[in-house]
Amino acid sequence: MRRLSILIVFLAIFNSAFSQFGGSNTYDFLNLASSARVNALGGYQVGIVDSNELSLSYYNPSLLMPAAHEHLTLNYIRYIAGINVGYVSYARNVEKIGTFAAGIHYVNYGKFDEALENGYLTGKTFSASDYALNLIFSRNIWKTFTAGVNVKPILSSYETYTSLGIAADVGISYVDSSGLFSAGLVFKNMGTQITTYQYLTDGEYEPLPFDIQVGFSQKLAHAPLRFNVTLNQLHKWNLTDKKTWEYDHKDSTDYIEGSSDDFLRQTLRHVIFGVEFIPSQNFSIGFGYNYQRMRELSISARQAAVGLSGGINVKISKFRLSYAIARYHLSGTSNTFSVSFNLSEFR
Repeated sequence: MRRLSILIVFLAIFNSAFSQFGGSNTYDFLNLASSARVNALGGYQVGIVDSNELSLSYYNPSLLMPAAHEHLTLNYIRYIAGINVGYVSYARNVEKIGTFAAGIHYVNYGKFDEALENGYLTGKTFSASDYALNLIFSRNIWKTFTAGVNVKPILSSYETYTSLGIAADVGISYVDSSGLFSAGLVFKNMGTQITTYQYLTDGEYEPLPFDIQVGFSQKLAHAPLRFNVTLNQLHKWNLTDKKTWEYDHKDSTDYIEGSSDDFLRQTLRHVIFGVEFIPSQNFSIGFGYNYQRMRELSISARQAAVGLSGGINVKISKFRLSYAIARYHLSGTSNTFSVSFNLSEFR
């Protein structure tokens, strides 16, 4: 219990120290989904305790379980506008110490045509990309509680502008004795830039996209259904960002009204819903809804299922294959592919 109390105090300290919100942050790529299963469930799920799902530890490091020993996961996202996102991770369990995992998360924004300030094309091209190394450790700390930490060295490179940074996620998870209910709490992206994009920001240090997330998962005892809910941005109540919206769309009436939401709508902006149909251990279908994504990226004339997502998970022989599709905008849909397997099964 003493170790649990120390962890809670540690989290509270970081909560007061890092209370920034997205929109004015650097390294926002850290919030991109990396797993087909989680992308199908709305993009964030931090309360699902599944011993065989290594990708879950990307969202909450305490979800890294000993059963993930020698598991390897490969994830690829064909994102909007030709952007490619990937995540690769491998885990090992060390008896009496804990479970370790190492992964790399990258975003490739593609090639760009270089142009001068007057629009003249120079004939040259340049690239832009982001990378984050994920070094994860988790350990059971007390009965049904597990704690974990993910340390993330970051490299961001846009043309000739480069920045180095360091971030960390700290989380705790709980699963009841029946295995039907689980919950998780994670403090994400605590850290700082080590070096800035010198010429771009004139040496100013920018905040990271800090977030506090709580998730719950309930599997029915006598039906093949699991319901998942994640609450995000718990350190900031108002997510409407009315002032920025009014400036960007002051001459347009096409977008959803940016006035302040009522209590219910403001609450829903923090909630991500997911449901899974799991008829067997080798097959499942998942669906999700992200209300905040819909409010930010829809147009009033046609919402076109923005905020909805879905996917399928199937195990074939030694491989678990997953696919998800998520609607981000009227003209933007992402496709996520994941494959995972246990290396020890090939010996």
